[in-house]
Order: sequence, then C-alpha cells, then structure tokens
Amino acid sequence: MEQYGNTTTYNVESVLQKNIVNSEYFRDTCMKLSTWEEVVDEIFYSVSDVEPWMSGNARGASTAFCLLYRLFTLVPSKQQVKALVDHTDSPYIRAVGFLYIRYVASPRTLWEWIAPYVRDSEEINPSPEGHGKPVTMGEFVRDVFLEQYYFETIFPRVPKLVHDDFVSKLTAMGLPSRAVGNAGQGGTDRRGIEEANRRPASVKASLSVAFGQRAPNRATAREEGRGLGAGMKGGSGAAVAPPPRSPRDRDRDRDRRPGGHSSRDQDRDRVRDRHTSHPYRNGDRHKDRDGDRRRDEGGDRKRHREDEGRDRGRDRKHSDRDRDRDRDHRR
Repeated sequence: MEQYGNTTTYNVESVLQKNIVNSEYFRDTCMKLSTWEEVVDEIFYSVSDVEPWMSGNARGASTAFCLLYRLFTLVPSKQQVKALVDHTDSPYIRAVGFLYIRYVASPRTLWEWIAPYVRDSEEINPSPEGHGKPVTMGEFVRDVFLEQYYFETIFPRVPKLVHDDFVSKLTAMGLPSRAVGNAGQGGTDRRGIEEANRRPASVKASLSVAFGQRAPNRATAREEGRGLGAGMKGGSGAAVAPPPRSPRDRDRDRDRRPGGHSSRDQDRDRVRDRHTSHPYRNGDRHKDRDGDRRRDEGGDRKRHREDEGRDRGRDRKHSDRDRDRDRDHRR
C-alpha cells in the first residue's frame, strides 16, 4: 500500500513520534517483530485501548501506537491493511488498522476505505478501562475520519473538499456528520477540556494532565491494563524497583547533615561567605584604597594647620622678646 505524506515520520505529530522511537518497548519489542503477522499477534495480546499516550502512573507513547508505528515501518500491502480492519479476533486490531489508514492513506481513497464500516455495530472502548465509555466501531470510524484532533495528538489534515464529501455522504445516509471527539466518546478529554474538539494544549500541558501521570522520561512503572508499555519492563501492574544506588550516591547520603545540606555544601558556603565578606573582595579593595587616601589627605591637612599654628606662636614670642629688649635699652 502506497503511503501518503511524510514517509520518515508517517505524519505522526513530532512529540509523539519521538516518544515512540525512543521508548524501550518500541526498540526492544516492536522492532523485533519482523512480519505483519507478528505485529497482529502482539496487538491481540498487549493492546486494550487505542489512546496515543500511556495511562497509569507513567507517561509515554502507548503500546497501541508503538505497534502502529511498527506497521508503518513494515509497509503492509493493501490486502494486509484490509485484513486488519476486517479482523474478527479483537476490535483493537481493527482500530489500529483504521488508524493506519487515517495516517498514511491518500486522502482521495479515504472514503473508499471507510464506507463499509460507518454503520459497524461492534463495540470498542478506545480508552483504558475505567476511563471513557464503549462506542460502536462505526462511531469510532466516523469520529476519527471527521476530526483532526485525537485525544492528546493531532492527525494529518484532511483536505476540506474531502471532509465536505464525507459530511454530505454521511448526511445522505442519515448518520451524524459532526465529530464529537475522543474517538466517538465525546465529553471531557484527557487535557481536562470540556470542548473535546479544541486544539490540543501545549506539549507540556498535554503530557502532565489527567490520571496524575509523571513525565515521559519516568520509565520505572508499567502501563495499566495491558502488556508492557513504552519504556516499561516486567511486573504485573506494579512499579518496577528502581536500579541499585551507586557508591557515589551512598557517600552523598552519608555526607548529608541536618538541614538538607552536605558537609561539602556547608564548606562551600563558608568559603563563599568568607570570600564575599573580605574587605578586599568584589571590588572593595579600590573603595578601601580611596578611603585610605582621603584619610591620609585629611591627616596631612590637620598636621599642616598645627605646624602653621606653632610657627605663628614662635614668631609672636620672638617679636615680644625683641620689643622688651628695645624698651630696656632705651631706659
């Protein structure tokens, strides 16, 4: 099947695409699946929702989207994509097939792909267990192909002419022609926004909302309700134990003192205080030198005045003595 658009990122929004390719699950599991059949089996055993981001106490690209991205790299045939959307073993295999079409099929062929399924009555819950609600596959398909925003990511844009054609054909069939968001579920989305069809929030906001998740780089917990998630290893719903602490970490903890500062920190603070309080630091040397000069000049003026006073007193004494001697001589 020919892939439309960017054949490097497969039209996946950049933040999500980077999280997918950098996740341990994608590198260590998905990339080892070398055939279409192996990917389908992994979807069957590991996928239980089709949101783009993980649920639970960690954040990262979801299992479904990591496997979807692996399908992009395998470039399945039209017959294989058709087999995905017609699969009878799991609605999530079908949903991944429709997401594949939404991302990389040519816009001119979209209606041809989805027309047989817009009334499909099989149920699927696009969100993790405990979140969202079941919808029919027809509702899922209509919403995905009418809407550009999907939970916390963005689909490639459908040209307006193609979108208007969808609307007119759905209306003629007596079906809803307006997307409600959240893959047909409607309601408040994962960003906490009441209007589910609004443009997704900033990347930072999108990655830190809803279930109390941590940041995507926190890879020490498992995705809830499914197989191993992106960046996750082992366990059954519980967080994986953190790696053992290094000797350097233990030494740092041993150095810790009451107040939250280590001895090294306190020594550094004392050195900094001594440095900043010294009169000849941070430019104070020049200020002090100017003060010394002013004090010296003031002392010189004072001594000069005292010397002048002594000289005047000496001159007066000498003149008085000469005047008395002259008076005695005249007598």
